[in-house]
Amino acid sequence: GCAGGEIALDSEIMALPAEKILALAEQEEAEGADRSVVTKLYEASVEKFAGQSTLAFSWALLRFAEFVDYEEYAADAVAVARKAKSADQGDAARALLINGRAQVLRVCLRQDNRCDQQEEDTDRLDAEVSGKKELEQGLADIVASLRDTPSDKNMSAVVETTLAFFSTRCQRHSLIHNLRLVLLDSALDIALKYVDWSAKEGTGSHVLACKIAIWWTMAMADSMLEDEVQSCAVEERLGPIVSYLESQSSDIPSCKLHAQLLIVLSSVLADEDKVVEAFDAAIRILQAAHQIAPEDQDIISQLEDLEAGS
Repeated sequence: GCAGGEIALDSEIMALPAEKILALAEQEEAEGADRSVVTKLYEASVEKFAGQSTLAFSWALLRFAEFVDYEEYAADAVAVARKAKSADQGDAARALLINGRAQVLRVCLRQDNRCDQQEEDTDRLDAEVSGKKELEQGLADIVASLRDTPSDKNMSAVVETTLAFFSTRCQRHSLIHNLRLVLLDSALDIALKYVDWSAKEGTGSHVLACKIAIWWTMAMADSMLEDEVQSCAVEERLGPIVSYLESQSSDIPSCKLHAQLLIVLSSVLADEDKVVEAFDAAIRILQAAHQIAPEDQDIISQLEDLEAGS
């Protein structure tokens, strides 16, 4: 942790350059540190950057906006990015990414506020997304920014932070079904295009992408009728992820994700034989994982649930 007792950042941290404090804030957030510590770090970085017309300041404002769910900082981030001079293609792509994420954040926050006022709308599957145009433009900017990011600019880190952004949005808000589905759909597209599914070793992006695939499948299950064509399309789309997880059979976290994905997939398959097959495969994967990690409580309880349901 960065601070103890009363949350005041020590002078050593405050003496760091703004970029270093921002990197620390992002690292602490990723590691699940105390929210008040992370908030203070973002605050300190924004104060240090203040007055600059740089993409670094714009990014600090955006990340702070995303962390505390504050729309005004997102608008400030976009305004600063507009003034910042793009030195190269990497900068132009980053400005586009900031713009896209700020727009998506705004749509999510506005819908959240509306849901607080109309609780009963949250669960309606046909509730319309408001701010559809802004959402489409934001998602298009995110996709374009990834396309335009030069490959030497640590592309894998950009992809991972982008997937983490979608993951956080989908977990943090009580999003209406259609908005959640649109976000997960875009995130899954990005994951399928930019994550290396033939990799021998998994990365943070692989884990995020697998979780997104699980949530997307669950959202699809809610909105699909017994439709053979749609169920085949879902199965086909998840193909590369399922194949990757099959290759990770000695990695316990991957085994858990694989079993979860097969279970939710069994709820969208129209073919009865395939449903049974997916369900049985999930049990087999967890039994094999249990052999490797007999102490893992998570696997034990998942197995108990599945075997009770089989």
